[in-house]
Amino acid sequence: MVVSSKFSSRGQVKSISLPSRSHPTTVRIEQELNAAKTAAAVAASKPSVDNICSGLLCLAELYKCMDDLLNMSATRGLVTGEQNKKWVEELVEESVSLLDVCCSVRDMVAQMKAHVRDVQSVLRRRKSELSNEKSVINYNCFRKKMKKDVKLLVGSLKQVDNMMTSGGSVVVDSNNHHLAAVMKAVIGVSETTVSVFESLLLLLLSLPNSKPNRWSIVVSKLMHKGIVACEDQQENGIGNEFESVDDALQSLCKNGPSTQLEKMQIAKCRLEMLESQLECMEIRLECVFRRLIGSRATLLNIISL
Repeated sequence: MVVSSKFSSRGQVKSISLPSRSHPTTVRIEQELNAAKTAAAVAASKPSVDNICSGLLCLAELYKCMDDLLNMSATRGLVTGEQNKKWVEELVEESVSLLDVCCSVRDMVAQMKAHVRDVQSVLRRRKSELSNEKSVINYNCFRKKMKKDVKLLVGSLKQVDNMMTSGGSVVVDSNNHHLAAVMKAVIGVSETTVSVFESLLLLLLSLPNSKPNRWSIVVSKLMHKGIVACEDQQENGIGNEFESVDDALQSLCKNGPSTQLEKMQIAKCRLEMLESQLECMEIRLECVFRRLIGSRATLLNIISL
């Protein structure tokens, strides 16, 4: 049989024929995959730093399970067949793109955390008008730049999604349920990774997640001239941790801290919470990044056999 799903040749999309029952060797990864899919669905329906961190945690464990599965001698002997070499090579290419997205977001989150700490220092001193503080100006500039950079990453993630959709077919013997189960699991890992990363990028943009046919909606939102993320959030009644800090600082800059003690305390509280959440997100992204590197190494080793 041919496992095609999102890995089918252009113009030759074929139906999937997979065993309905779990193969003993893939039970663990299927359990982790179900947990990751649930976390991804929660992050998509209610984007927040905490939900994204949960999704990233599940992804890290999922990739560990996938590496363990691919490193099994029984699996390697089946996947290394010449007829499936092209498919494995496409997985390597896909992993590189996901690594680039993960690395960029991780660095972005680290920079955001540094800017948040600088603004917190200013709020503690309160020696001058907030709008004139260099660190606040730098924070606002970084947020604008970050949104532009995230839009580029959304485009990169869309390319990965297209790559998955138009990839090569995998030839599987009709009686080889083990290889079929492995391919099904790998496909699920890729789909879930894209889903979690999509929710993460939309969170950084302060955009609500998309509906089915997600990419057409996301791209149209990003490319529409004059769109402003906070306006979109206000119209839909949706907010997140990043937007709440932006709003608090904007309010202080307009009114001045001297007569806005209550708003000052709100801003301090939101910044403190965001710093803690960014720390968690940075740790989770670093973990996923290392797992992606390990996954790529495993695939390269399979190709070299």
